[in-house]
Amino acid sequence: MKVNIAELRDVLRKVEDVEQKNFEFAVGLLASEENILPMFNIEGLGTIPVPVSIKDLNRLKKMSEYAFCCHKNTEMDRFKPPGKVKKTSWRLDAAHIIRHGNCAETFFRQTVFSLAKAGLRQLGISDTELPLIEVLPNGMLICERGGYAPIHFQCDNEREPELFGLMTIQIPVKNGYEGGILKVNHQGRSRMFDNSNNSKKSFYTNIFYAGCEHELTEVISGWRLVFTFSLIWKWPRQHFVPIPADNYLLFAAKEIERILSPWRLPCSQRCLAIPLEHNYTAANLSFSGLKGRDRLTASLLRSINFIDLHLAIVHRKLKPSTISSTENSMLEPEMEEEYRIGCWVASLTNSPFPFQGLEIDFDSEIVYPMFPRSPSNLDNTESRSLNLTDHELESSMEFIYCQALLVVWRKTSTIDLACRYGFVGALDLLENLSRTMPSEEVLFVLGRTVTFCCANPRLVWCNSSYTNRKSPPLPGQLTYRLLQLCIDLDSPEQGLILLNLIANDLPASPTKTSPWDNQSEAAAPMEIEGLRNNQVAVALAKLIARAGWDSCKEAVSHFLIPARIAQQMEPLTVLVTSLLDNGLHKIAAEIADTLCPILFASPSCWNSSTFNTAAEMIIRLEEWSESSNTQRTGDYLTLAQSIETGFLCSVIVYVHKKLMQSIKKTSRSEDFYRELCQILVQQDVVSVRHVSEKNEPIVIDVLKCFLWLNNHDIIQEFVKKVTMPTEGNNDCLQALLASAGVRKASLSTEHGKQILQILIDSRLQELSLLQPPVFSWEQLEAEMPNCPEVEFFLRSSELKTTFSQKFLDVSQARIWAVATFGSGLELLHSPDSQFFANHRYSITVHVKKIAGGSAVCEIVKNRRMYEYDVRQFQSKQQEIAELIKCRTEISDEPSARLHKRVKFTFS
Repeated sequence: MKVNIAELRDVLRKVEDVEQKNFEFAVGLLASEENILPMFNIEGLGTIPVPVSIKDLNRLKKMSEYAFCCHKNTEMDRFKPPGKVKKTSWRLDAAHIIRHGNCAETFFRQTVFSLAKAGLRQLGISDTELPLIEVLPNGMLICERGGYAPIHFQCDNEREPELFGLMTIQIPVKNGYEGGILKVNHQGRSRMFDNSNNSKKSFYTNIFYAGCEHELTEVISGWRLVFTFSLIWKWPRQHFVPIPADNYLLFAAKEIERILSPWRLPCSQRCLAIPLEHNYTAANLSFSGLKGRDRLTASLLRSINFIDLHLAIVHRKLKPSTISSTENSMLEPEMEEEYRIGCWVASLTNSPFPFQGLEIDFDSEIVYPMFPRSPSNLDNTESRSLNLTDHELESSMEFIYCQALLVVWRKTSTIDLACRYGFVGALDLLENLSRTMPSEEVLFVLGRTVTFCCANPRLVWCNSSYTNRKSPPLPGQLTYRLLQLCIDLDSPEQGLILLNLIANDLPASPTKTSPWDNQSEAAAPMEIEGLRNNQVAVALAKLIARAGWDSCKEAVSHFLIPARIAQQMEPLTVLVTSLLDNGLHKIAAEIADTLCPILFASPSCWNSSTFNTAAEMIIRLEEWSESSNTQRTGDYLTLAQSIETGFLCSVIVYVHKKLMQSIKKTSRSEDFYRELCQILVQQDVVSVRHVSEKNEPIVIDVLKCFLWLNNHDIIQEFVKKVTMPTEGNNDCLQALLASAGVRKASLSTEHGKQILQILIDSRLQELSLLQPPVFSWEQLEAEMPNCPEVEFFLRSSELKTTFSQKFLDVSQARIWAVATFGSGLELLHSPDSQFFANHRYSITVHVKKIAGGSAVCEIVKNRRMYEYDVRQFQSKQQEIAELIKCRTEISDEPSARLHKRVKFTFS
């Protein structure tokens, strides 16, 4: 049984006819014959009396900008007549109109809104929604004799978000004007507003929906002056308006429910699409933003509880047929049509919904005829996205039209369509339902989602199903969200189905990998989805706690096959830790006993963060006697001796930050952590270049961990390594002493103070050996092994030289200079400090053109490297002063006063 589309069309048409008087698209009102605005003020011109004199109009014109059309942000510039055009229309921005002062405030804050309310009611805006509207001034439009604007339309969201309408207030001018009729067109209907009658005294208001075509006929004589305003939704309004207590509308709602009753049961009619009356853009399409009768139609359908509503935009592209053009190029080419559906919006959330590839059957699912409108309904937004110029758009003969649709289907079909045509959106919907609907109803939807996953696992978990998205979901993201929904909704039964699904290989039978594939392909066997990230592991531990280990054991055992452990090592360590968090100590130990031998035997498969989570797992297992195992701790410590020093530093810091309390709980955990630290201090800590989360050298956090552990031997060994003499600057020691965190941690204990004193004394000893730089053109440290001629020059006392090689042209010379010296010296005359520190020369290269068109490179030495060295030396002197001050503050020992800062002069 199918829905009777003809009956539905008839009912909706009758509602439109009856309600037409209540839903105008444009209105015009004689605002007042009294002078509601005696004067207004313009920045730079002062007070302008009303009616406005010709003299003042000319003054206004001089400070305005030429405006061919009614608004500065229109798409009609392509229709400007060629050649020189007499300027007859001008626009003055609202920023120049002074809106404070008694007269102006009364007009712009009270009078304007009062004038708007009367017209907005005729546009179908209810009294309860009027306070949600804000009337924003746009500016002032001036037309003298000959001024006009051709047909154009203003798109939603063209200038302000939530824009839905436009308003003009005509200001009286001396002697008035003739002509200048405003015409507004919409869906084959027209409204004409002749406001010239008594225009020397009367105020007129016009309001129309954004998206309506409008034009201004030529001003025959006199001047026309209007203030323009944007009508926007200041506050969000309800998605749907309650159906008025009108007998006819209530009867119509019952009739629509009867017509759609086949959808109470499974029905062969998939969906119906109702073309909307008004124009909408993708940026502003929403149920709360529907205009006029469109809003009433949506509300009537929304009153039926067994259907669901969505909005969409259909794009129709017209282009010349290639067949017809080749047969006879003299005839007008036939036009081909292409349709594309997009920009879906869900009624439940009033936000975009990521359907992919869901199309409408234009033969059997459209209630009204499509596109009963003129070619001016061009989707300018999409045309601009094609990066075509106005001339290219016109010459290509390709036009893109768009129209919004209200799409209706069975409520139970929403999740099915969402799963098949955008699984990420289905999860968004489920999560929204879980927050807004009773759990019983959401569980039904969750069940259908899980059933879809079982029937179409490749469609859910294969990246090829998400080719239309900017990027596929992150690994494990979908699984985590599904498991978390099962936990939040207290549905372990559905969770167990998912667990068994992700624990088994995906089927290798032929299947479509995406809903828009035309043909099925033989799908290659695919490994299990498994535990793709740590979040999935945390959710799985919660599920095991809810469903019981006996129900989950077999599925989890599939994750612990050696080949699969290698693919999900880190998530498995997190699973063990999460089981401990849920009080499942024995289960965690059982999994760890299977995991650890394979884990510790395959360090090459570890990620950098796996070292952290594995250490956390070991320490957490040692907290309870039933899960403690000395073999595991020993295996990790053996492995730690081969871990890269930087990664081992990260382990020490990670464990300290996350498990500080656990380490102190048991002697086993503390012993394990101490032995890790002992392994670290035997390695080259000074050369580590890893940084912490704060982008500081990680050695800073390592020292703070050692101070917290307060083990004398470890700290002593660390200090010994850090204070060893180095060939250049001891960056590690400098970073430690510059850290406020290290100083704070050190000053908290007497032992820490002693450590800080030793570090300061070592650094002061190093800095005391520094000598001030002496300027010389001889850059003796420069090295240019690939260009001995340049290296000889840099080390000589010569100031400049011309490189011996001649180049064919300037571009080749520049290429050589950049390749030899780096773009920093060729393009930027001040390379960064790191360049001087690494390369130890300072030059400027000039590319010069010589006779015959060839080019040479002139190399000139400069003082910038010397200036850099001076700054570095001054910085070290400042460091000495700060260290002496710190040393004095923490100790009264005489040795702290022995270091004097030496002042030097620079040549």
